[in-house]
Amino acid sequence: MRFHEGWKGKRVKSLFGSSPLWWGSLCLLGLAWFAAPLFAQDDLIAVQPVVLPEEATQPNGEPAAEVPDIPSLDVGRLPPVVVEGNTSRGDSQRDYDATFSNAEVMTPNYMPTEERKFGGTVQVISREQIEKSDSFTVGQLLARQPGVDVVNSGGPGGASSIFLRGANSQHTKVLIDGSPVNDPSSPSRGFDAANLTLDNVERIEILQGPQSLLYGSEAIGGVVNILTKRGQGPMSGSLSAQGGVFGTHREGGYIQGQSGAFDYSFSGSWLDTQSYSAALTGTERDPFSVGALAGAFGVQLTENTEFVYRLRYTDARAHIDDASFSIGQPPTDDPTRLNLTNNLVQRFEINNTMLDGNIINMFAYDDIDYNRSDRDDVFPSEFTGKTRQFTYLGTAILWPDHDFSVGVQHWDESATTEYPPSPSSQASQYQTGIFFQDQLSLGDRLHLTGGVRWDDHSVTGGHSTYRTTAAYELRETNTRLRGSLGTGYRAPSLSENILPFGNPNLRPERSTGWEYGFDQSLFHDRVVLGATYFRNDYIDLILFDSNTYTLLNIGQARSHGVELTADWYASERWTVWGSFTHTDTFDNETGLQLVRRPRDKGTFSITRKFGACGSITFAARMIGRRIDARDGSVLLAQYNVLDVYGDHWIRPNMRWFYRIDNLFNAQYQEVTGYATSDAAIYSGLEWRF
Repeated sequence: MRFHEGWKGKRVKSLFGSSPLWWGSLCLLGLAWFAAPLFAQDDLIAVQPVVLPEEATQPNGEPAAEVPDIPSLDVGRLPPVVVEGNTSRGDSQRDYDATFSNAEVMTPNYMPTEERKFGGTVQVISREQIEKSDSFTVGQLLARQPGVDVVNSGGPGGASSIFLRGANSQHTKVLIDGSPVNDPSSPSRGFDAANLTLDNVERIEILQGPQSLLYGSEAIGGVVNILTKRGQGPMSGSLSAQGGVFGTHREGGYIQGQSGAFDYSFSGSWLDTQSYSAALTGTERDPFSVGALAGAFGVQLTENTEFVYRLRYTDARAHIDDASFSIGQPPTDDPTRLNLTNNLVQRFEINNTMLDGNIINMFAYDDIDYNRSDRDDVFPSEFTGKTRQFTYLGTAILWPDHDFSVGVQHWDESATTEYPPSPSSQASQYQTGIFFQDQLSLGDRLHLTGGVRWDDHSVTGGHSTYRTTAAYELRETNTRLRGSLGTGYRAPSLSENILPFGNPNLRPERSTGWEYGFDQSLFHDRVVLGATYFRNDYIDLILFDSNTYTLLNIGQARSHGVELTADWYASERWTVWGSFTHTDTFDNETGLQLVRRPRDKGTFSITRKFGACGSITFAARMIGRRIDARDGSVLLAQYNVLDVYGDHWIRPNMRWFYRIDNLFNAQYQEVTGYATSDAAIYSGLEWRF
């Protein structure tokens, strides 16, 4: 077995720390689990129920302390979470996935849409899941989702790539409230999830398959949209602090509210960890720290018009080790190499309704800045990237259950690279697109969407994309049939077509994807099953040609497979969820599967609620074998990881929360030669006001 600091004495201290807090947290965790049967029997231990303030009284007739109020979404702004169905199953973590869920999602149609009316696949990580998971970053939550693979190069702060249904990581478009945050200064405009914290996040929506109709370039494999909170009601907030192994500590705060026409929500956090060596054979730690500020501020200008300003600022500092020039080769230890990253995302948005709400207009301007510095002793470098995007979306409600939308989008990006002593290189490119989409429901059973898009790129010229979806509800048998077909593209990045070593003659990468599946509800929505078959074909992939020593559109690939999901709402206290994804990928050049994409992935979780007192969740991931070199010479073994997280309300406004990563101390690699965390425990307190 591998331990970063050796077994005798040092590893025990690393796992639990020298403070009695960690020993106490472990004991309390064990006590919470073994006491579960007692909490389940109300005749043994009474659990205080959650009741409305006007109904809450103590035996002496005086009002009881209020249960902390957690603000919900404002119907007039972000999509509301409204779920109809059998309330006997309680507040499940996956209400969005009910067969006929009326919960509204934003990402599938760029505007609030009932989930049941969308024929494609959209997964939602709800606010409850985010709060209870005690995760530090978005990537930790995405790794538990079906069809989503998150690959980390080392510990916290190491490069973190997102693969959707077998697509390349640069084929995942990441948005924050609609703002595109893929880095234009990165080699392929990919998104690195290492520094994306959960500050002010309301929920996360994952849209699988080609989505260029609405989201343009990069959306070949799908879209990840992080939606932030809006303030409402009287001022409220929270303060939290937590710590754990590897010298980890995190502090954060949140405040929100609404006063007249003005609403606000704002949060900030600081995470610092001494971590462990990114290189598996390394002898020194690679610390990581990140600070984040995030907020949303809105004002109702008139009865029909509101203005919203959103921002997110991140400042990260990560010690890293030297990666090999060849994929599949291990890194080497570097005690001094440092990566510095800061980025600012701003969005200015105006929402307007006309003709009694039958015309809806949205104007948005996005301003995103990236600054990265690689403090390498041999090859120091500096990168800056800027993205500016304007979006207009107009929707006309032609009649009930029939909406027609038109959108116009213009974005331009620029990047600067510096490799001293060479002079700096600068480049920019832009694109303008227009799209049309029609949404129609017939008899509230058949739901159809269809649309087309045309883009004109300053370097690659014009190209078109489309998407169509269908969903049909058989309410007599509680069955929903669904399917979608669409195309996507990725314009070459600045590094690929303009900057040094690029090829200005590159064409966009393209994909065609389709899926079909069904959802089945059983036993009054207590059991919900889902099955989806998907296929995506990729052409004109940009690869390095060893014969010409340049980048060319010579790659072709395919991915297809099956996703199975199951939800079991056993009782008010017990919820079970599981998924299995089989993805068969094919690299046309090598005849092998694509790198770092497992054929098989399974997830399983079981949650035990203790009334209003808290909950505990056991979450397992099972990742199959995958290759880590295009020639198939490196094969990474399968692994199983079990995480535990939960919380307990100590007082009506104070919550104790905890998390154990890799409970059974599994030894595995996500990337050849890069270390992963051993068993690790984290715990903290949150005070709400």
